[in-house]
Amino acid sequence: MTTLNPTPVPAAAAPSLRERKKVETRTAIHEAALRLVAENGVEHASVDAICSEAGVSTRTFFNYFPSKVSAVVGLPSFVITDAQRDAFLERDGERWLVRDLCALVGGIMDATSRDGVDRQAIRDVLSRRKEIAPDIIKFAAELRRDIVALAERRTTPDRAQLAVTLVMAAVDSALHRPLDPAFDQEFTEWLFEAVMTMQAIARESLD
Repeated sequence: MTTLNPTPVPAAAAPSLRERKKVETRTAIHEAALRLVAENGVEHASVDAICSEAGVSTRTFFNYFPSKVSAVVGLPSFVITDAQRDAFLERDGERWLVRDLCALVGGIMDATSRDGVDRQAIRDVLSRRKEIAPDIIKFAAELRRDIVALAERRTTPDRAQLAVTLVMAAVDSALHRPLDPAFDQEFTEWLFEAVMTMQAIARESLD
C-alpha cells in the first residue's frame, strides 16, 4: 500500500470535562434522532420528542444541530476544523495535493467516529427512510464546496475541482464497503490507495 507520510501532528491534549460533556450531549441527541426517525420517519419524529428522549432542552438541541436530519447524520462533525484547514495549507502548490486531500477527508471521517456518530445506524436509516436523501445530498455538497475552496488555494479552480472529484469518488466507493473498525483506522491510507488505483485504471485503459 502506498504510504502517505503525513506531516507529524503533535499529540492532542486529553479532552477537558466540559468537552467530554459536550460530546456526551451531542451523542445523546444523535442517537435519539436516529432511533425516532428510523421508527417514525422524519415528519413524525418531532424535535420535542428527540429532546425528551435525549434529556435535553429544545434550546440545547439547536445549540448542537440546526435540524432533525442534521442530528441524524451528526452534521456538526462533518465540517473542516481550523486545525485541519491550517494543516492542509501548510504546503503550497499541487505537490502532494491529492494525498493531503485524502488526509483532510480521512480526518473528517475520523472525527465522526470520535464524536460518537453511529455510521452503521446512519446507513440503516438512509436505506429505510428515502425522504432523508435530499438533505444528505445538500450536506455533502456543502462539505464538498468547502473542500474545493480550500484546494483552490493550492491550485487552479479547474484542477481543484478535478482533484476533489477523484477523492470524493473514492469516498463514495468506501461508503459501499461493509463497516470494519480496522478499515476505519486505515481509512486515509485506503482512500489514497483507491485514488492511485483509479488513476492506474485510467492509464491502462489507454494502452
